Amino acid sequence: MIIKARKLAVTLGRALQLVWRSSPRLTLAQSALATTQALVPLVTLYALKRAVDAAAAVVQALPGGRDSGGGAWNALLHNSAGQEVAAWFVVGATAMGANACLRALAAWFGEQHAMAVSDHVHDRLHRKLLSVDLAFFENSRDQDRLHLAQAQAMTRPISVLDSVFQMLQGAVGLAGVLVLLSTLHPLVAGVLALAGVPALFFRLQHGQRLYEWRRDLAPLEREAGYFHHLLTDGDYAKELRLQGHGGFCRTRFEAVRARLREARLVWRRFVLSRELAMQFVMLAIVAALFLWMTGQLLAGALTLGALVMYVQAVQRGQGQLVTLVAAGVELHQSALFLQAFDELMALPGRVVAPAAPRAVPAPLRRGIVFEQVEFTYPGTARPVLRGLSFEIKPNEHVALVGANGAGKTTLVKLLCRLYDPTAGRILVGGVDLRNMDPAAWRRHIGVLFQDFGRYQLTVAENVWIGDPQGSPEDPRIAATVERAGLDEVLKIWPQGLATPLGRWLHEGTEPSAGQWQRIALARAMLRDAGLLIMDEPTSSLDASTQREVIRMLQTAATGRAVLMVSHRPEMLAWTQRVIVLRDGVVVEDGPEPLLRNGHGEFSRLFSIHD
Repeated sequence: MIIKARKLAVTLGRALQLVWRSSPRLTLAQSALATTQALVPLVTLYALKRAVDAAAAVVQALPGGRDSGGGAWNALLHNSAGQEVAAWFVVGATAMGANACLRALAAWFGEQHAMAVSDHVHDRLHRKLLSVDLAFFENSRDQDRLHLAQAQAMTRPISVLDSVFQMLQGAVGLAGVLVLLSTLHPLVAGVLALAGVPALFFRLQHGQRLYEWRRDLAPLEREAGYFHHLLTDGDYAKELRLQGHGGFCRTRFEAVRARLREARLVWRRFVLSRELAMQFVMLAIVAALFLWMTGQLLAGALTLGALVMYVQAVQRGQGQLVTLVAAGVELHQSALFLQAFDELMALPGRVVAPAAPRAVPAPLRRGIVFEQVEFTYPGTARPVLRGLSFEIKPNEHVALVGANGAGKTTLVKLLCRLYDPTAGRILVGGVDLRNMDPAAWRRHIGVLFQDFGRYQLTVAENVWIGDPQGSPEDPRIAATVERAGLDEVLKIWPQGLATPLGRWLHEGTEPSAGQWQRIALARAMLRDAGLLIMDEPTSSLDASTQREVIRMLQTAATGRAVLMVSHRPEMLAWTQRVIVLRDGVVVEDGPEPLLRNGHGEFSRLFSIHD
């Protein structure tokens, strides 16, 4: 229990730091406003007491008592006691007006601060997601953590912001009310203060259970989100209509939502029943205090103005107590939810730069060497790659082939240092890849993945992000686009290189699959990289275009090492050497004509292909 409390306190402290760091100036301004807002109503209560007591004195002093009618009005206007009543009413009205202005000002600063907090959290989340290992995106438990962080971290920091200042305002206001009530009797203040303890205890327990409940439901929420994505994303629209499995996706979505709905109703029933019980306890305590104060009035121990002030104080104290408990619980709940965000921020990287990274050899004069490389994905037991040993010489063009599941994509991930080997090492120019800064190494690689990105940007921006230096107006982009065979297409597209692509963000031009692939190819070719990695670079191209792309690749590959992953014989013909994988092991390595005429794995794959 102590460990949990300590962990919660640490998380809460981080939440408060997050609020402070988002904008120290706005934090100070809101703190001052919250304190002032809490104290001003006490001035109103005191002014009301004085006004009521003065008015009662005026009425009692009239010759006809309370039945004097217009005499009371004249007395209020023309004698000093009446002027005192009017003055205290003016003070009370002024305090109320000032509080209204303070609320408006607090809302204005609060809106600015909420945006600052949200932007700060977005920035931290985006920075972290850009730095985490690729393994994070391929692990279901990490994706559950990300789901919780994304679902809550955008709103919870703002809740923390609101809760902090509500707690400050509630604490200051309640303290003022308790001091005021203690002048009547210390027990009155104590009873009112203790009235909030059961509610606080229940709601803190409720907050812990809510966090655990949401954490346990995260896999279901992700599953529902997945089927919703299938039903609403344009990438799946054609298959849903042609293959007719939309009904299946909708049924699965509804089944998961039904389980979520049932769990939510059970939870709400639990919460509402206990909330109702807490409200009845609070009402009983307040009613008892009112009865006691009424007895004090009848016994002559209180004036009418004092009774009005103390009744108002109890009501205000009750409201401040509810606010304080609610804000404390919300802060506790936010801290629990932000634990997922903190855990995400604290995730250690496995693929990191050493303390003193070695420089990346440029150019690659000694080539790339795999020495007994093995790799097993985190959380699994079966090795994907086993004892890989081969060399890619400087400026050598090597093809990598093998059946699906042979380990080709995994090998590419290791070469790009998206993962590190679990055994063995990869040497670049004689230096272990793990001794280099991964970001520096990746700047020396041009990559075209089979599942390349289709960015909703302009043509120029789509190519420029392959080597984002300078600006998208860089002259290299036009030259690279021409080398990728897109010059004729750009003459048709309305704005040339400035043509927006895709129709998801704007009314742009939707390229064909082959055109998208050419754009991705241009993106890979833009960088002056010593190593080109091509994963099925012509998978979406027709035979004629494929021949053009092969010629372009031959030109682009001049003076560079190339690793080509492909199942197409045409793509292998211009490479100097073919490495064949089977079940994560190199089973053949040699020139393409020699392997084709042999009786090994390559010959078998090639005959199947034919």
